[in-house]
Amino acid sequence: MRCKNWMLKRRHYLVIVLCAFFSQTCEESLPTYEAPQNVLGVNVSLVEQLADRIARPGRQMEHIVVVGENIHDEVFQDSVNIRGTMRIWWQRKPGRYRTIYLTEQNLVERNLVRNGKMLLVPGQQFTMDAYWNLKSDDSLYLPTEMNFARLTQRVCDYNIACSDPEVFIIEVSLNVFDRIGYVQAPPKEFTFIGRVCISCGIGPVCPPPPGGCG
Repeated sequence: MRCKNWMLKRRHYLVIVLCAFFSQTCEESLPTYEAPQNVLGVNVSLVEQLADRIARPGRQMEHIVVVGENIHDEVFQDSVNIRGTMRIWWQRKPGRYRTIYLTEQNLVERNLVRNGKMLLVPGQQFTMDAYWNLKSDDSLYLPTEMNFARLTQRVCDYNIACSDPEVFIIEVSLNVFDRIGYVQAPPKEFTFIGRVCISCGIGPVCPPPPGGCG
């Protein structure tokens, strides 16, 4: 009887030792997950000055498109939390700038996000749209500080005068996937030309006040 109890205790002890050994072995064999590097590339692909019929002189706008791309060699899927900033600053007057905040509302292909996650195959892209009304963070309409000297000698369209070209720079920092964090886009330069009505109430894009020329 004592021998039987001793054997049972020995087997029980052996089982405990084996469980502890295999548990430790399994823990040691599972490496800590690390998100792959260089998964997402971001760049400003398009900057376009909207036509007068869409954004008339005095209320000009820029359309800006940001493109993200899976530059990894494998499919990547992760939970998303789209947030970021687009900073646009005037090269000639660096103190004049605008900060636009990016969210999932800027995402064009919203159907890519399913159950809070987004999957991108290698080379697959997504786009984000943003619009800038040419106002700085302190609400100044920047074309009012551009050079329109000798207005009547600057006619560039019917009843429209154009300013000197001005260079602006766009800097984008964007977080898309939780495990990757913020990705910086290369700075993008673009040229803007201010447009004003020479005479108010003349022409299709220069209606009289209160609707226009303001």
